[in-house]
Amino acid sequence: MNLNKLTVLLTISLFNVNASALESDFNQPIHVSSIKQHASLKTNTVIFTDEVLLTQGSIKITADKLTVIRGAKPNHEMMIAEGNVATFHQTQDDGKPLDAQAKNISYDVAKGKITLSKSAQVKQLDSHVNGGEIVYFLESQELNVTTDQNKKERVQTVFLPAQFEKDKSTNSTKSSTPKTTGEK
Repeated sequence: MNLNKLTVLLTISLFNVNASALESDFNQPIHVSSIKQHASLKTNTVIFTDEVLLTQGSIKITADKLTVIRGAKPNHEMMIAEGNVATFHQTQDDGKPLDAQAKNISYDVAKGKITLSKSAQVKQLDSHVNGGEIVYFLESQELNVTTDQNKKERVQTVFLPAQFEKDKSTNSTKSSTPKTTGEK
C-alpha cells in the first residue's frame, strides 16, 4: 500500500465519529481542510498547515497549523491549533455566536473542552473577556478564565441589565451590553 493510501486511511480513521443527527456540535463529524498535510503513522499524528479550517456542526476553527493526535480510543483525539491568530466560532443553542481567538487553541474531543492560551479572548455580541488562559466547555457552554498572576493581571467584568433581558427589542443599543476586559 503506498503512502498516499495510508495517509487517507489514517485521516479517515482519525475523524471517524458517530455521524447520527444529534443536536450537540461535538457529536457531529469533524472535517479538516488545509493546503498541506503530513501524516505520521508511527506517532498517530496528522499535521495540517496553511489555511487550516476545522468544522464540526456550527464549530469552526481556523489556524496556520493544526496538529491532530489520535487517542487510544475512538473520539479521544487532541487537536492543537496554532497561529499568529487562531480563531474559534460556535453558534450556541440560543442562536448567539461565540467567537474566540488566541495563539494556541487546544480541542480535547473526548472532554468537549476548548482551551485558549496566549493572548486569549472570547467575544459574544458586545461582551468580551481577555485572559492568559480561557477554558470553554462545549456541552455546558461555560467559561473559566485565568490571568497571569506574575504580571498581576486581573479579569474585570461589567454586567449591564439589558444583556439579560429575555425579550430583546430591535431598539437596544451597543451601550446596553456587558463588557468584560482584562486589566493590568
